Amino acid sequence: MAFHPLSRNSRFLQPHLPDECWESIFKHLTNPHDLESLSLVSRRFHSFINRIHTHLTISEGVLPHLPALLRRFTSLTSIKLTHYFTGDIDALLSQIASFDLPSLHSLDISYQRTFPSHGFRQFSQKFPTLKSLNCSETNPDLLLIVECFPNLEEIDVSLTSVSSDTDLQVMALASGLKKLQKVDISGTYIIRDSSVFAFCQNCVFIEALVVHETNSISNIGIANAIRQRPQLRSLTVGWGKVTLEFIDALVSLKCLTCLDLRCARISDEALCALAEGGLPLRELNLGDSKGYQYSGISCLLRKCNKLQFLDLQATQFLNDQRVIELSLLLGNLKVVKLGWNEILTDLSMFAIMHNCPLITEIRMERTSVGKHKLEEDCLVVNSHLKFLYLSENKWLDDGSVTMLASLCPNLEMIDLTYCRRVSKGAIDVLRMCCKIQHMNLSHSGCDLSQFRVNFEVPTLFVLNLSWTRIGNEELSLISKTCYKLKELDLDYCPKITANGVKQVVKNCEQLRMISLFSCDKVSCDVVAWMVFERPSLRKIIPPRFTSLIVGQRNLLLQHGCSLGSR
Repeated sequence: MAFHPLSRNSRFLQPHLPDECWESIFKHLTNPHDLESLSLVSRRFHSFINRIHTHLTISEGVLPHLPALLRRFTSLTSIKLTHYFTGDIDALLSQIASFDLPSLHSLDISYQRTFPSHGFRQFSQKFPTLKSLNCSETNPDLLLIVECFPNLEEIDVSLTSVSSDTDLQVMALASGLKKLQKVDISGTYIIRDSSVFAFCQNCVFIEALVVHETNSISNIGIANAIRQRPQLRSLTVGWGKVTLEFIDALVSLKCLTCLDLRCARISDEALCALAEGGLPLRELNLGDSKGYQYSGISCLLRKCNKLQFLDLQATQFLNDQRVIELSLLLGNLKVVKLGWNEILTDLSMFAIMHNCPLITEIRMERTSVGKHKLEEDCLVVNSHLKFLYLSENKWLDDGSVTMLASLCPNLEMIDLTYCRRVSKGAIDVLRMCCKIQHMNLSHSGCDLSQFRVNFEVPTLFVLNLSWTRIGNEELSLISKTCYKLKELDLDYCPKITANGVKQVVKNCEQLRMISLFSCDKVSCDVVAWMVFERPSLRKIIPPRFTSLIVGQRNLLLQHGCSLGSR
């Protein structure tokens, strides 16, 4: 008999397993909400989970409970602030610095409106050995970063605000952070070739360099820089024409496993020269790149036949026959992106499923999947495929989706956004794919009056029904059969009323997030009731955010639930 840790006899069986075994089991549970439930089983489980909980995301709703969380989870390794956190970041970092967190080595304060200089200094005094810092989309003081955290190994200062001395600050960053292994300076337009060269010259341990969308850096500048660091394993660059001089420098990187040239202009000659370099590439991104043709990419893939990740989005010369030929070269492929090419049909997708047996993720948004019908007895089951992104496929219908469900029994996620001919097929996915966790039917435009899920789907955690005409009756049935839902998006659903929302809140006992933006028939009065009725809720996007007064929002925050906006 299979043993479940929440079974009636678990309290008798627990002592027979050593602590190390339980901790190993819990570490394989990637969903933090599952760990939260398990922590209630026993004091022993509670203690295990306290030790293995290593990541904390802080939102406004978490603030009232933050001291208790920091006292409980003393093994935290990383802390992240939610995007555009509206609280006092200086005070928050100072508060964190008052707790004993010996394992903390990563801080993410990206997408914040202000840089918390005061709190940053206090934080650094308590955690001077911080290894990873993300300040993307902020206006960071780079000199202060060097002063506070000289031992950083990873830093992200991409898309930072432009100022007259940005280049000088980046140079100081490159000179002061000697232990850097990964740096992202993408989108920081004012930096120049000399800055990139300084990173590669001064940071002798650097293995990953990201300089995408940085137009002030030239081919020659990148080429000269990367020649200083032959041990580079990952390189992301993206700008105009890729020259042979840059390719010549690139092939000197004999350890390079990840190459991202998205949005570049690259010739067949350059791709063939890259192929001759014999690099051990495992990831290749040519999404939205121009200038090359089928002969160039086929030449490269014949040499780099160990790829696990391939992005060829918006590659217009590809057709079904060419995808079939390329798939025969990619037996190790796990993730492929072929979206934004309306020539590609079912033939391409099923060729990948057949010829790439290890494939776990296929992205074919805005293609013509569903146009070329294939007989099911000609196809093979792929048990590895877990993620399917098929949004904006105008030919995709219920029959096609049902066939996919029969061929992908272990599917965990499917995106059918803007697939206007799909309704009952989505129900077949829920019925036939016993591991399905995430479904997106946003903007489906079809009649969801037939979307009646009359069988249990205990694995479904995330459901997006925004911009659909689903009604209370169907929603009530979903809440009873998909009772483990954690996130539900109902934005712009004009037929939903407070009664339908209340059914969801009552039946889905693990609900964490619900979005009701522009559900005009739902009154904001229901928001407070939702929080008190379902304590698991952590985020609500109300029908009309501006109608909630500050006092109401603060009251809900005290109960651990934040109010978001669109």
